[in-house]
Amino acid sequence: MSRPRDAQATRATILEAAAAEFTACGLAGARVESIAARAGVNKALLYHYFADKESLFQHVLECKMHRLTSIDLDPARAAEIAGELFDFYAANPDLMRLMMWEALDIGIGRVPGEEERAARFAEHVARVEEAQRAGTVDPSLDARHTLITLISTISAWFAFPQIARLLGGEDPYTPKALARRRAHIVDIARRIIDERTEK
Repeated sequence: MSRPRDAQATRATILEAAAAEFTACGLAGARVESIAARAGVNKALLYHYFADKESLFQHVLECKMHRLTSIDLDPARAAEIAGELFDFYAANPDLMRLMMWEALDIGIGRVPGEEERAARFAEHVARVEEAQRAGTVDPSLDARHTLITLISTISAWFAFPQIARLLGGEDPYTPKALARRRAHIVDIARRIIDERTEK
């Protein structure tokens, strides 16, 4: 008699297998058959836990991005947070690959979990605007575009490692290269977002 499956463990195994498949192939290129094979389950069981491939991709991204919630995105600590986010991406390179695949596969269309993600971004914008009113962030900045600029500045090193190598002249993933880039990110974030007053 076969032992009953542990639903939570099976779900976690499927998510892990899906993360590997989506990281390698993207949403459009990933195959449910391959994910099931990686997880050691049949397609029927996979569909029991996840309605379709898009839903599975959404869950994978949510699991990866959920770890970001441990970082307190306080605008008053913009420089320090930029360094922490850089460290996060360095430790989780698969998240950047998934985000790049999402951009390639979906473009400007609706993304998985759009409402929740839009709400989180709105909260970040509101916190920047609040910090601007409190005088800890330059009030002349457009809060939305400032966030896009900071996200781009932090993530570009991992999104375009070939450019980082060509411009930096070395493997961008060595501890030395990462430390140098991190220091630059922290400095740039401080210069961008700090309140500057004329004396």
